[in-house]
Amino acid sequence: MRLLTRSTRIYIIYASIMMLIAIPIFYVLIHEMFIQDVDELLMHNKSLLLKQIQQHHFDELRSISKANWQTNLVVQPIPKPLEIPKDRWLTVYDSNPINQEQVPYRVLSTILADGDRYYRVQIRMSLIDSEDLIRSIVLTIGMLWALLLLGWIGLSRFQSKKLWQPFYDALHQLKQFQLNQHTAPQFATQLNILEFQELNQVLNLLTHHIVSTYQREKEFTENMAHEMQTPLTVMQSQIELLLQDTYLNQTHAQHLQFLHQAVRRLSRISRSLLLLTRIEHHQFEELSDVDLHEEIRKNLLLMEPLIEARGLTLLYQVNAYPRVRMHPFLAEVLISNLMSNAVRHNIDGGQISLELTADRLCVANTGVSQPLDDRVFDRYRAGTGQGNGLGLAIVREICRTANLHLHYQFQDPWHKFQIHFQPVEAVTQDVMQASIPNAQPKV
Repeated sequence: MRLLTRSTRIYIIYASIMMLIAIPIFYVLIHEMFIQDVDELLMHNKSLLLKQIQQHHFDELRSISKANWQTNLVVQPIPKPLEIPKDRWLTVYDSNPINQEQVPYRVLSTILADGDRYYRVQIRMSLIDSEDLIRSIVLTIGMLWALLLLGWIGLSRFQSKKLWQPFYDALHQLKQFQLNQHTAPQFATQLNILEFQELNQVLNLLTHHIVSTYQREKEFTENMAHEMQTPLTVMQSQIELLLQDTYLNQTHAQHLQFLHQAVRRLSRISRSLLLLTRIEHHQFEELSDVDLHEEIRKNLLLMEPLIEARGLTLLYQVNAYPRVRMHPFLAEVLISNLMSNAVRHNIDGGQISLELTADRLCVANTGVSQPLDDRVFDRYRAGTGQGNGLGLAIVREICRTANLHLHYQFQDPWHKFQIHFQPVEAVTQDVMQASIPNAQPKV
């Protein structure tokens, strides 16, 4: 939810609650004011009636009162009361003589004396005009309040969008910003609003620092790739020459063999770390449509000796020939690392299962009869000491870069790594089963 929408919604809720509370209160107050005015008018009529009685014109007063249907006078002779009660005010409903609708009346009930004669007098006045007037006033005020609220909302949104435009411009620039463009965005600093001006100044400093840091790390990665691999290669070649020396005894040869393996492992770790760093820094920008089946086929040919040496059984099922939009080298590394992981962490005489569909690649292998922990894709989390612990971490980073979805699942004794993707093109056909030469495919 946008900030402006959220703040506007709060104001609307507050205004609606206030309207629901204020309008009934306003109605009651206006009604009470009208009742007070009517009561004062009835008291005035009572005073006039007393004057008429004192002048012995009671019958004349009654005839005059009947001439106005809105003001009614009801007089009933009564015996002399023991005590004259106080005046009573009542609100009653009676039929309107014009349309027979129930009309509210305000009634003043009192007892008046004319010499030794006593009368119960009820002076009443219709409240229908006041009720209609009150409703009209409340309705008018409610409509004005609603119009003011709608106008305030519209004006607030228009003004807020204008005031927040520098923020939206900066946000748009940040969304378009990419480190591989090698240039930092320039945010406007000459603004009328001090807060946005300070924000853009900080963003300028921050983005320039990020770009410069990225450039330094990129240069470090490139230099490290060259400077570190060169001495490792020299060390490896010199150790190989020493291993071929005819005067080398068995003990020294064994030590050199351990050293040779350590140097090779260090070289692999160095290349893997550099590759991982390049992937994390999005240094593989060129994309193309990669045929996953072709990449799998090439990797199977390369890994054929290793699979045969361990006596593994391979099943490769192809349901489609999808093409995925990604960097070709990353696709090759992705397939290679998954295949290497399936071979390296398998058991002797175990099985490897590959399944390729229009939107999914599944690489499964037999192994230990327990699932891997939740940090299987973290660095240095290899299941055995045969790898460098970076293969699956590289696979995860490649999937993140190429917008692929990677999942791990254990179904005893199978460890399954599934990659879901959105193919650019997928040619489907009947299931094809294939295996590398001399392997025993299981259906």
